[in-house]
Amino acid sequence: MTVDEMYGDWDWEAAVELADRSLEPRRATSIFDTVASLGIGPDDAVLDIGGRDARHGLLMAERFGCRVMSVDPAAANLADGRKAVAEHEFGHRVDVRYGTIEQIPAGDGEFDLIFSRDMVSHVVDLDAGLAECRRVLRPGGHMVVHAVFATDLMEPREAQRLYREIAAVPERMSAAAFVNSVAAAGFVVESLDVIGSEWYEASQEAGVAPNYALQVSRLRRARADVIAAVGETAYRIMYANALWGLSILIGKLETRLYVLRRDGS
Repeated sequence: MTVDEMYGDWDWEAAVELADRSLEPRRATSIFDTVASLGIGPDDAVLDIGGRDARHGLLMAERFGCRVMSVDPAAANLADGRKAVAEHEFGHRVDVRYGTIEQIPAGDGEFDLIFSRDMVSHVVDLDAGLAECRRVLRPGGHMVVHAVFATDLMEPREAQRLYREIAAVPERMSAAAFVNSVAAAGFVVESLDVIGSEWYEASQEAGVAPNYALQVSRLRRARADVIAAVGETAYRIMYANALWGLSILIGKLETRLYVLRRDGS
């Protein structure tokens, strides 16, 4: 790009107008349309692995009438989940339990669907985790996996810093490695939706998510004040989370939604 090209004879206002227009992005709740497409209903049992505060489990219980086991290893998430279940109209359909993807507290073939949202990046041994998922899933059952992966725009040094601060396992950030683990565990990729930044665009347009670029700027400028107020650990988590969101919006990371099917054996 030359200076002449930069300040050349092109319509800046028209270009800005195109950049500012909405592309009508799908919202993150569209993941439940994917669940609906699999025919989940009141007779089905769903495992929400890495269920955090059981919010997604409760949404599925309410929408589909299914039974849900929400499994998470973090004590704070379990406490929040049990509180949310106790207060929710459909809480009787959701069971919150301690567990990990490598050790799921359930019997063989117990579930019709496994729901995994934004937790793959934290899994140390994905091969063992997917093998365990296969064990608890009935033959022919499905697994809906939402995960974030690096693109070729992510530079190695910034990846190293970001993954360390966000508790992401570097090996989990490769989409190709994920697909290899899926096949090794006896799953078939039935569909793939490369969402990219779409859900994040929708949340920005709706004003229901932070402005990650502003957060990064403010946290950098007010670092000492924020650390004094909430502590260094909280600061690092907030800053890394803002960088993570910004990296998705600018294409260094991309979100993908897989539907996997367990083979019939």
